[in-house]
Amino acid sequence: MKKQDIAALKNEVFELAGEIIKKYDSRLAGSKESIETADLLAERMKGFCTSTGTDDFKVYEGAFLGWIRILVASFLAGIIFLWLNQPLISLTLAFISILILIIQFILYLPLLDKLYPKRNARNAYGIIEPLHSVKQQIIISGHHDSAHIFNFFIHQPKWYNMRTTGSIALVISMMLLSIVLSIFPDVFLLQIIIKIFVSLSFLIVGQMWFFASKKGTPGAGDNLVASAIALSVGRYFTKQNTLQNTRLIIASFDAEEEGLRGARAFAKQHESLIKQYPTYLLNADCLYNENELFFLTSDLNNTVKLDRELAQDLVAIASEIGVKTYTQDLAFLTGGTDAAELAKKGVHATTIIGMPWTNSNRSAVYHTLNDTLDHVSPKVIENTLEIFINYIEKKDKTSS
Repeated sequence: MKKQDIAALKNEVFELAGEIIKKYDSRLAGSKESIETADLLAERMKGFCTSTGTDDFKVYEGAFLGWIRILVASFLAGIIFLWLNQPLISLTLAFISILILIIQFILYLPLLDKLYPKRNARNAYGIIEPLHSVKQQIIISGHHDSAHIFNFFIHQPKWYNMRTTGSIALVISMMLLSIVLSIFPDVFLLQIIIKIFVSLSFLIVGQMWFFASKKGTPGAGDNLVASAIALSVGRYFTKQNTLQNTRLIIASFDAEEEGLRGARAFAKQHESLIKQYPTYLLNADCLYNENELFFLTSDLNNTVKLDRELAQDLVAIASEIGVKTYTQDLAFLTGGTDAAELAKKGVHATTIIGMPWTNSNRSAVYHTLNDTLDHVSPKVIENTLEIFINYIEKKDKTSS
């Protein structure tokens, strides 16, 4: 495709994202702003999609990160019970908080959801039918909700990994040391040393109480531009009118930042659709820097496998147009993307990411008030558009 076409599509992406951010400076999951953004996107899809729709689902505000304050409170209570010579209670509290962490954050299961305020959230989607019979489907997706500000990325971000992963390690150490205290209840010096160590550890663990702000980010790179890319790709193929047997599904999810709840709801509500034909997902998230582009081969804290062949095909297409990318598993304790929920339903899925993805190295604007369009590289948008469009065109030719 022509470079001027890519440049025009890039401009569309920035214009749409800029319009939404100007109207809604943050879009927390299920908020009025996020719901109205879904409606706006669905309305825009009507201009080029064969059919469009919105789906409402329930989201529980704050539940996804609720494990953090449970962990802090349990740790503090555990310290008190250690000094009361009740190490088995401390062990139990630490174990329960780690179990909640595993279920709620590592596996993204809704253990705590119904303990939090319930409200509606909304996905938006559009379908573009091919010229002839459908033989395969490709979903292009992003999410339009924005994240809570992560205070640790604002105040001393270089200590982020120590304060988060370190806090979890200290809770696990409380479990182990509680066992030691139970085995050696009469060794006074050992008892004092362990109790003082665990008590001082609260200086680190206690900071987790203030991990996230109630305020939201502008969410430009994470992840409004991805939703705008999905719309621009759909509009491009409608204008070209060349797809023979490939149905396109344009999707923008709500509540990604609340544990992928929007993608999960979409996969459940449209399970018959996505299982009707071989279906491929091109998801995008955190597009900031064209020099950091990679495709995921696993997701959800490395607990869900994505389609390695799809990711490698996209790397090859990127190479053909002179864009350097690679594949990477999503590291343990670094979260997840919407691709995981579609992959669970059998969709061939991957996510393209445009920043380093570790707890010790991410974009400086990620989950902060600085997540604005001026921190999204125009080149990373162009590269993503071109990779997605070239893949879809190539995939459609193989289906004929």
